[in-house]
Amino acid sequence: MRLLGSLAVWCLLLVAPLSAEEDQDGVAFFESRIRPVLVQHCYECHSSQADELKGGLSLENAASVVKGGDSGTAVVGGKPDESLILDALKYDGLEMPPDGKLPESVIKDFEKWVAMGAPDPREGEAAKPHAPSAINIAAGRKFWAFRPPVKSATPAVKDANWSATFIDRFVLADLEAAGIAPSPEIDKARLLRRVTYDLTGLPPTEAELYAFRSDSDPQALAAVVDRLLASRASAEQWARHWLDVARYADSNGGDFNATFHDGWRYRNYVIDAYASDMPYDQFVREQLAGDLLPSDREEDRVRGLIATGFLAVGPKMLSERDKLKLKMDVVDEQVDTVGKVFLGLTLGCARCHDHKFDPIPTTDYYALAGIFRSTDCLDGEIQQYVSDYVRRPLPIPPEHAAALAKHEGEKGELKKQLKSAQDGLKKSETALKSVKTGGLQVVVDDVQATKVGAWKASVFTKPFVGEGYRHDDQKDKGGKTIRFVPRLPEPGLYEVRLAYTASDGRASNVPVAVQHADGKSDLKLNQRKAPAIDGQYHAIGQFRFDPATESYVELGTTATDGHVIADAVAFVAVDELADIAGMVEKAPLEAALKTSQEQVKAIETQIKAHDATAPPPAPMAIAIREATGKIADCEVCVRGEPRQLGPSVPRGFLQVAMIGEPAPLPKEASGRRELADWMADCRHPLTARVYVNRVWQKLMGEGLVRSVDNFGELGDRPTHPALLDTLTVEFIEHGWSTRWLIRQIVLSQVYSQDSRDRPDVFDKDPENRKLWRANRKRMTAEQLRDSLLMVSGQLQPSDAGSPVQGMGKLVDDNKPDAKGYESSESSVRTIYLPVIRNEISSLLTVFDFADPDFVVGRRETTTIPSQALMMLNNPFVAKAAAQTADRMLREASPSDDQRLEWAAVHLWGRSVGPMEQGKIREYLDRERPAGADEAAVRKAWGRTVHAMLTSTEFQFID
Repeated sequence: MRLLGSLAVWCLLLVAPLSAEEDQDGVAFFESRIRPVLVQHCYECHSSQADELKGGLSLENAASVVKGGDSGTAVVGGKPDESLILDALKYDGLEMPPDGKLPESVIKDFEKWVAMGAPDPREGEAAKPHAPSAINIAAGRKFWAFRPPVKSATPAVKDANWSATFIDRFVLADLEAAGIAPSPEIDKARLLRRVTYDLTGLPPTEAELYAFRSDSDPQALAAVVDRLLASRASAEQWARHWLDVARYADSNGGDFNATFHDGWRYRNYVIDAYASDMPYDQFVREQLAGDLLPSDREEDRVRGLIATGFLAVGPKMLSERDKLKLKMDVVDEQVDTVGKVFLGLTLGCARCHDHKFDPIPTTDYYALAGIFRSTDCLDGEIQQYVSDYVRRPLPIPPEHAAALAKHEGEKGELKKQLKSAQDGLKKSETALKSVKTGGLQVVVDDVQATKVGAWKASVFTKPFVGEGYRHDDQKDKGGKTIRFVPRLPEPGLYEVRLAYTASDGRASNVPVAVQHADGKSDLKLNQRKAPAIDGQYHAIGQFRFDPATESYVELGTTATDGHVIADAVAFVAVDELADIAGMVEKAPLEAALKTSQEQVKAIETQIKAHDATAPPPAPMAIAIREATGKIADCEVCVRGEPRQLGPSVPRGFLQVAMIGEPAPLPKEASGRRELADWMADCRHPLTARVYVNRVWQKLMGEGLVRSVDNFGELGDRPTHPALLDTLTVEFIEHGWSTRWLIRQIVLSQVYSQDSRDRPDVFDKDPENRKLWRANRKRMTAEQLRDSLLMVSGQLQPSDAGSPVQGMGKLVDDNKPDAKGYESSESSVRTIYLPVIRNEISSLLTVFDFADPDFVVGRRETTTIPSQALMMLNNPFVAKAAAQTADRMLREASPSDDQRLEWAAVHLWGRSVGPMEQGKIREYLDRERPAGADEAAVRKAWGRTVHAMLTSTEFQFID
């Protein structure tokens, strides 16, 4: 049954071998009922038969059972209730065996065995675990990904005229060796569309197309590339690629979908980084430790702080009550993300055990975990049990700070006035309420009562009198009382009423003592029964009270069978006191109440007006910070369990990628600064190589290493290793410049090849690993939406501010009847729209938008019927088609041929072909009958444009 196979808690069984005095009946029971089950279901994982002893626990003899495993207690002889093995067999929280629960009769046998003291006559020495082979770091460094990249000499080729760059020579040499010729260069119109989309995510304009087609300068493409790379649109396009791996979103997701109101600053940071061509090594350093990097300029410090949003914007299970587990889960998410994004390694696999395939021992994982555990990503609670995330203030000018301080001071004074007015209003309401036709009412609240013992204040269940109520918390029964003493105006007969809220959890036998003028009465109150008076008060009787003698009502807790509730006691005058009540004038009290109400309303109006003139709030950034608690090394969590601790591991980096002799990390700092320096070191075997491969994949459709997020053993091997290494070294030598890297790739002949298939080559290389043609790419979800906006003339510039401004702490109310998040229509580029986890728009989702819960270096490209249906039926697409047609009718010459040419140039990036023109004209004529009025003509052209938008010519980039 793999009894304790995958859980660290099944580690230590506290039972002893049989002594001569032990009951032989127990031995017989073990041999007949327990041993056969262990042999049949447990030994596979918990004996010498196992390839690897699960949990370090053997169950094949008494000595092994006594020795136990890694940690924890599973059997306590004589105490079934404390033996976790029984919980697992019963599937109570833990479920063993995992392949199916054992029969109840077997579980009863184990219960009886444990109750007998767990007798076990088996002899033999304690088994030694079959430890997995230790990872050989030196051997691991021989793997291609862990060897530093080395520049290779440019290979000789037969066709020297074909190559435009050193990239071409590496690819051509491989093609010639395989007897494959490269594909011809694509025509200029398709090339311009390809490079424009790849660099900016938007289509080329009509003017740009005609200018490029007529430009015979050999450097025409280079000029286009330089123009595109310098545009803001290019920064937005490449920032979106990075946000995929940064798992960027504007909300947390999960059951408490907290709004990241300040996450947009990280988004803008990434856009600005690409706009300025920030060196990639600096980009890495700032995202890991920007708040710790030294700088003399405030703008650099602000930028660095915002950059650490990379570590903060990931999803977190904020409602996790086990805060230690939550902390380590957040650390795990950060370690795993950093590993995949910067190193192309699956570091998260080493949380529970040494990596099964890559040279990454568990100790390396916890060396990194110590760095991130010494970093704060969580801060306080949004509400009870729901953790909050860290937000850090950004510097503001002194005059702004002074204005904020002044505003807050003035508002504080208004709030004090409001509190005073509200107190007065409450008193007026109470005074007026006490005057009732037919009686005088005196109410004693729980805050005025005399309490013995620890009564717990609460506002959980409504209604209640005053500011709340008290309950005994079901503790210290008999040791708690609460006494309500009235201040009555005159002696007389009063009805005593007790306020409480009823429920099944309340006590049905609350002792109530009433001390009155005629003596003392002892009663019982059933608080499970709903109060009959206004749903709040229950009358327990009428008693004569005299202010000259001792009077009170006292609730006790002795022998009560549930929660005792103490809210308030009302003393309502009857009979002769009615005359006293009638003598009280209502008019002055009503006037006072009205005055109090007007005062409260006036102050609330002042506060509202004051808020309307408030200076802008101090800017905040979602970021991380050095731990405000303990900065320390991290213990190995056995099997990943945060409370099953092994040895402490010094904070540090991956041994297999170590550069020189590492210095110990400072005791007073997390080590993020040193981690960033190690990661961005030009000698690091992975950082630059992984990024170069990412850029190549975005431009060429496939990476030189196709598994862009995994350079480990289970990842793909590079198709052109010498090219990848040479390009990586050149990238570093050119200042880690992304623009330089993009320019080198798109100006190569490899990039400019036609994407059409060649049957004669397909059989030799069906996956195009040798790059004998370009890879056809479908538009991304963002490119599709942005293109629809641009060609229809709707695309608007964004202010690049918060896309979730006005939302609450949570995206929605997290209630079954909550409406949830609904996106509003916008005409800005998609990168500026809110990314709400769990609520991505259907248009983006159906076209494979990156899941923001994960590192997505390479988006899947699916082809499914819902995509065609979306393009046909989605209102956004239909509106774009109609507005594109309107724009065409305004801008193009009135002939059908000119209008079709306009549509083809704007939608497909090229002129319309003769056959296409005939097919479209045929469709148009069916939609536009002879003599159609202007509205019918517009509708016909709208349908025609819509059909062109649904075509593969629009959605795919050749």
